[in-house]
Amino acid sequence: MIRDALAVVLVVCGAVWLAQQRAPAASGGGTLFLPDGWAGDAAGEPIEPDQGTTIFEDVIVSLTPSTYAPAAVTPDVASRNQKAFLDMIAFAEGTAGRGDDGYNILFGGAEFDGYARHPRVYVPFGNTTSSAAGRYQFLARTWDGLAAKLGLPDFGPASQDAGALELIRERGALADVQAGRTVRAINKVARVWASLPGAGYGQPERRLSALLNAYAQAGGISEVTTA
Repeated sequence: MIRDALAVVLVVCGAVWLAQQRAPAASGGGTLFLPDGWAGDAAGEPIEPDQGTTIFEDVIVSLTPSTYAPAAVTPDVASRNQKAFLDMIAFAEGTAGRGDDGYNILFGGAEFDGYARHPRVYVPFGNTTSSAAGRYQFLARTWDGLAAKLGLPDFGPASQDAGALELIRERGALADVQAGRTVRAINKVARVWASLPGAGYGQPERRLSALLNAYAQAGGISEVTTA
């Protein structure tokens, strides 16, 4: 009975997600094409994926037992592990130690000026572009959603840290990060950051051993776990 109900929920969520993906093409606004041939939205910006979760992924996260596994550590250790995990992501994304410790770095390594808002600079690579910016390489569309959801006032370091932690929380990995269940947390957030092992975006991925080393060097304390 429960299994049947779960199947229905997953089917409905999948249908809703597909409808949302198709909505722009059927809305009358259509798909714009930039002069260079890249597809764009109604505002003339290239269409990019969202690093956040889909409705289907939200259901999976909510049904995953490890999402609710508590972080049985002191607040100091939880905070320390959060910082180390963020430092590890910056290492993976290649932004750590560059410019303002990565907070003002565009995709490709150039720097941008000012933290009033996401820079929305679309950097060409291959046959597409990327608006990834900041220490954790937020795509413009993803940042728009995070800023609205969290009420972030700018694109400054504190806001970027908060945004990254929210992406981690959405994937059901925040307690894992705080507890030092590092491998499990990396597995959960791999689809958010292309540089993580298993991301599957066709871009270079860091080795797990290198990530764990970066995490330890940043002061993180890993709990012994196999997943």
